Amino acid sequence: MTIFSFESGIPVCFTCDRHSRLSITNQYYKDGNASLQWDYTENSSVIVTESIGYRPFQEGTKDQARDSFTIWIYNAAAVEGELVFEFGRSGAVDCSFQFGLNFRGWRTAWVAYERDMTGCPHPDMDTVTIRMPMGIQPGTLFIDQMMLNTPIDPRFHTRDFQVPLVNLRADVSANAHWLALYAFEQLAPKHAIPSAVIQEDQDAFGLMNERFEALFFKERRVSKEEITLLQRRFAEYGIARKGGILTGRPIELFFDHYPPLLKEELKRLSNGVQLSEITQFLLETAICFRSCEEEEQQAHLQAMFITVLDYMEDQGWTYGSSQGTVHHFGYNFRDYYPAVFLMRADLKEAGILERTQRTMRWYSGVGRTHTPLAEVEGNIDIYNTTLHGMLASLLIMDDTPEKVRDLKAFCDWLSQSLLPAPGLRAAYKIDGSAYHHVNHYPAYAVGGFQGVTPMMYVLKGTPFRVSREAHETIRKALLSMRLYSNKREWLISLSARHPTGKWALDPEPFAFLAESGTPDGRSEVDTEVAAAYLRLLDPDERTEAAHRFEAMGIIAEPDPNGHWTMNYAALAIHRRGSWLAGMRGHSRYLWANETYVNANLYGRYISHGHLQIMSRGEPVNHQASGYQQDGWDWNRWPGTTTVHKPLEELRASVCNVDTFSGFEEMLLSDETFAGGLHLEGHNGMFAMKLHEHPKYEGSHRARKSAFFFNNRIICLGSGIENDNTANRTETTLFQNHLPIREDPLWIDEAGPIYDFPYFQKKQLDNPTWILDNKGNGYYIPAGQTISVSKATQHSKHQSTDVDTQGDFAAAWLDHGTSPTEGSYAYAILVDTDCGQVKRFYEQMEHPDSAPYKVLRQERSAHVVFDAESCTTAYALFEADDCLGIGYVTAVDTPAMVMIREESGTLTMSAVDPDLRLYEEIEKDQYDRNGIQKEVSVYSRKWVHAKSIAHPMRITLKGQWMLSSPEQGVQVFAGEGDCSVVELICQDGMPKELVLVPIV
Repeated sequence: MTIFSFESGIPVCFTCDRHSRLSITNQYYKDGNASLQWDYTENSSVIVTESIGYRPFQEGTKDQARDSFTIWIYNAAAVEGELVFEFGRSGAVDCSFQFGLNFRGWRTAWVAYERDMTGCPHPDMDTVTIRMPMGIQPGTLFIDQMMLNTPIDPRFHTRDFQVPLVNLRADVSANAHWLALYAFEQLAPKHAIPSAVIQEDQDAFGLMNERFEALFFKERRVSKEEITLLQRRFAEYGIARKGGILTGRPIELFFDHYPPLLKEELKRLSNGVQLSEITQFLLETAICFRSCEEEEQQAHLQAMFITVLDYMEDQGWTYGSSQGTVHHFGYNFRDYYPAVFLMRADLKEAGILERTQRTMRWYSGVGRTHTPLAEVEGNIDIYNTTLHGMLASLLIMDDTPEKVRDLKAFCDWLSQSLLPAPGLRAAYKIDGSAYHHVNHYPAYAVGGFQGVTPMMYVLKGTPFRVSREAHETIRKALLSMRLYSNKREWLISLSARHPTGKWALDPEPFAFLAESGTPDGRSEVDTEVAAAYLRLLDPDERTEAAHRFEAMGIIAEPDPNGHWTMNYAALAIHRRGSWLAGMRGHSRYLWANETYVNANLYGRYISHGHLQIMSRGEPVNHQASGYQQDGWDWNRWPGTTTVHKPLEELRASVCNVDTFSGFEEMLLSDETFAGGLHLEGHNGMFAMKLHEHPKYEGSHRARKSAFFFNNRIICLGSGIENDNTANRTETTLFQNHLPIREDPLWIDEAGPIYDFPYFQKKQLDNPTWILDNKGNGYYIPAGQTISVSKATQHSKHQSTDVDTQGDFAAAWLDHGTSPTEGSYAYAILVDTDCGQVKRFYEQMEHPDSAPYKVLRQERSAHVVFDAESCTTAYALFEADDCLGIGYVTAVDTPAMVMIREESGTLTMSAVDPDLRLYEEIEKDQYDRNGIQKEVSVYSRKWVHAKSIAHPMRITLKGQWMLSSPEQGVQVFAGEGDCSVVELICQDGMPKELVLVPIV
């Protein structure tokens, strides 16, 4: 692995033709303080005679990185033509690529040998020839940090104006939103240019400018100390002009091309400044400049700002340059856009606004707004990091008809990108899910909301506002976030690779969305969203928005109460009072866990039917409700049925399985049945067929359900099986942190248990009850083996692997080793006390007074009747033509059904939870023995598929008709005294209807 930095002179392996000259210079450099100067004429060449060390990629390796060539080139003056890089041996050329010279400043290229070059690379290549084109005038190039061969993740190479043929597949990859800048720039505008700028547009420009500026700038006093600090930071960058030449520390972001063993050494050699630091400096300088009143100070601030912009241009942070890669680039560049916007008048006066606007357009990817609407896909990364940059780059244009056209394209693109997306496409779903990494992902969604809602506010009431349907979609997704969060922290099962319990929603997007008005545009303020915002604020938070809303008479909403279904997240949400219970699963469409090499290493079971109760704290939070990372037993997520393994066996073995993904684990099941159902928005259920991926425990299966009625949750399991003879299979009732070791548990009539440590394992000849240390009661029927523990638990940190420990109370049902047809049953009373649990226990002892009855619990079906609500709930894991329980006699599709009877009327809700993104099986997910393989979900073609509509038939006892017509629902007479309800099911969305008897 050879890297040339030219700090020690011209390497002996470098030669040039007799019409050109090589030398070492300190004038330009990308690392150290030297580079190779090449004074060339037409058809000049530089030859490097050195073993390249290229090795073809071997399929099946753990790392998908591809051998690549990288180089930095400084061009003192743009010229027409292209450098040719040839790689070969013994005078023959094996492969080559071209590098455009029409630029000034630094540019780089990352080029994979096997994919991005013309020809066929060979392991014995030992010569690199760099050729100037014919007909070019004499000139000079500077070369630095030339790596003959370095492994690079094949997703990262990014094409630009210098190397437009690099990594063409990236334009349609999961990273396309970052990497397709070149492709975006080639798109032709689809909108016509209006003949003139009408007054309505002119007024809108002024209003949007005013609102956009207010997002980032509020005038204030500027102290001399602040300006001195900015000047000191500027001096640290070493940026200076010397005879028309700009010098300074390199501005860096990416080190993905550095060989791992040399990365730290090369970073030290470059002594670079991080891009995020530079852009933050620009924004802070712009704010100080706009607030400063002294002309001399303003002049210093303006000079620093313009000098940094010029230096960024010289360093290659400019239009048409991709810096080798721009993956995840937006997070480090987002301060650039408002900084330029605030300085727009001064940059125009300096004659560099047009140049800078082109840079903004390029890096924010404004060209994407010309994508045909049918191909537009939303993306939370873009909303979070570059959406404001896209708008800023348009707002700073001169007020021309072209500006009107481009803003109209932006509006249409944004509106389309916010609409409910088909399949697993980003970003928002019909059920309120917010998608990133092909799943519901609140940790990213919160950033998306932070980005998109202020822009909706800026566009509000103008000809460029988002469409009504787009507004309604983002509104539903944002309001859903405050349902699966309590108060601000979302369910741990939704934490993906961040099971810290510390991630939380931000109330501010609620304020921006409220001030964006109602979706129909009739009201200046959305009072429902504003009321949600006021509830989410902490008592001591007094914001300007809160004062405005309260002055309008808006008050904080009460805690949401009800039941909600989000089947694109395989999630059921149940709320009463101030508590939240949520249950989550996974399927062949929705991954079970997201694990990186340094994140969520023990999270394999996080969505194996995880039932979390958040009911404690002021406000309610994870820590007070029982979750704490330190000491947490990663085998025992409440509600899950798992094989309890030693931590070293539970730890993920993370691979880079293909070129579509990085080092990550996102395992899929082969089961389609996972999700929830609600009835009248009040009660609901969750059910799933659990089958663990064969990468770890492919024999592990279970049928799981939970039925939610007011403060009661009835949990059933059947068909529990696996062939693991070494480790016991368990269903966890609870695992709660003990902030005080003496916190009591109540077990039946034994009274409070203050002992620590404590352990009891008991075969239940009779039912029993438990009250945990968080105020939740558990009723456990007889015939099961239960273990209860209070102990100091020893665990591992989910990202660092360091040892952790903590005190916990836990209870679980033991199914033994290698169970067959195992089962469990228990009920939870949420937010209760000993007296209520005891009364519930006593009621369950008498069939006539029992709050619920299990009508069936077997592999094919779990059916429960709730006496208080007179509701029967069915988890029907298989089609069944002779079910005969309650009103349901048959079903032709695995389904969930809830029926409430009142005064001879049936209120019915039903769902086929199968998202039906594809049918049958995918052969490439299975090996020759029919065992499911680990694949990247990003590699699946069905990720973008539309949910397939499916007619489901439920046969009911009796003659029934719809009380009123329902779209997608038909009821007709069946055989005998039966009625058939046919529902067109799609997107896992429940359908609710009211049936009345036919008289």
